[in-house]
Order: sequence, then structure tokens, then C-alpha cells
Amino acid sequence: MKIKVIVCLFFLGFLVLSRSAYGQNFDVYNNLNDVLKVASDNQIEVREWRVYYRSIEENVAPAELKQMISLIKRDNSFTWSEEGDEIHHKTITGVKSNNQEGTQITISLIKNGELFDVSQSYQITGNSVVSLNKVQSFNIPSQFKKCKPYIAVSGKKTDTDIDQLEIQLLNSLSASYVEGLKERNFISVSAFSKKFNHSIHTNTGKAFNVQIGLRKSDSKEIFVTVGTPIITTEY
Repeated sequence: MKIKVIVCLFFLGFLVLSRSAYGQNFDVYNNLNDVLKVASDNQIEVREWRVYYRSIEENVAPAELKQMISLIKRDNSFTWSEEGDEIHHKTITGVKSNNQEGTQITISLIKNGELFDVSQSYQITGNSVVSLNKVQSFNIPSQFKKCKPYIAVSGKKTDTDIDQLEIQLLNSLSASYVEGLKERNFISVSAFSKKFNHSIHTNTGKAFNVQIGLRKSDSKEIFVTVGTPIITTEY
């Protein structure tokens, strides 16, 4: 009887963890496709989508760091390279890709006395609409499981007014304006939408969970980036 109870408890625990992991993947899939749909609804030609995670650990001992790097680099599906040295600053990068998606792990080491400050990032990029059977592509390494994802879609649109496009995107996102910056041929907007759960706060304490970046070129093309909760790349 004890064995049966232990087996049942083990199976239940495995089921809960599996459903939790699947749920996390599905949330990322949903949020990414929400942003891709907004781009499609506004006739934006998508150039790239990006899902980004980041973790930071301070005061890591050399022995612990060595073990951490060894464990990460066991994944032979990545091609690994190194730059710099551990005396000052070292970066370890792992890359793998196919025709539609690319994945990159970056580990940045900065010496802090006898210890190290370690920044790790995990980035998935693609250039096509994500289909349902690709949910599993958002399975991420264990060190990023507690990290919040940052999602962005970049593209371009021609023959439109930049101010009108800002309004259209906010409407498509069901988002309310929080704060922003307007310059000649450039708009940056932070807004809040009920479509997304993860939010952060401005310096004045206002919550927002989506950003829009618009830049108009001399050729009249408007380069568009929409991200949740923030845009982590230049735009």
C-alpha cells in the first residue's frame, strides 16, 4: 500500500509540474501571438519576433561558477564561443538555429573581488507567425524558469501617418496611454493593456505592460516595435 501511495504522490507531483511548465509556455505563446495579431491587423510587415529572459546572480564563488558553466555547456545542440577573460570581463555565448527560429544563451562574467557577478540571458527569435505546435519551443533552461519573459515584435509599414499608426496600435492592443515621448519622426509610448499580466511601473508609480516604438525613415517607411512589458532592444 505504501508503494502505491508513493507512486500516486510522485505521479501527481509530476503532473502538477508538467501542467505548470506547459502553462508557462502557453502564456508566452499566447502573448506573442497577441502581438503578432496586432501587427497583422495593422498591415505591418513583420521582420522579427523575440522572446527574452534574463537572470542575475551576484557574488558567485569560482567553484560554483565553474560548475554552473560546465552544466550549461553540456547542451551540445548549441555552438559555444568565448570572448574576454575572467580577470576583467568574460562573455560565453551559445547559439543554435534553423530556418525559422534561433536561440541564444549569453553568460556575462564580471570579477567582483574574489567572486563574480553573473548575468545570463536566453533569447529566442523568429521571423514567422508561431503555430500551436511550436509551443514546446518555449521550453527554457531551469535557471530561467522564475524569470519573466520579455516579448517583442518588429516590422515596418509604408504609406501611413506615424501619429495615426500610434492610435491604431493602442486601439488594437486595447491599451490606455500611460506616458510617452514624441520627436520629429519618432514616437515612444508606454501603455497598459488587460491583454498582458506582467506589468512594471514608471518613475511616478504608474503601471504599464506594453511599449510601442515608431521611427519614420527618410524613405517614409515606419519601423515599428511592439513589446510587453517593455522593449529590451534599440528601436
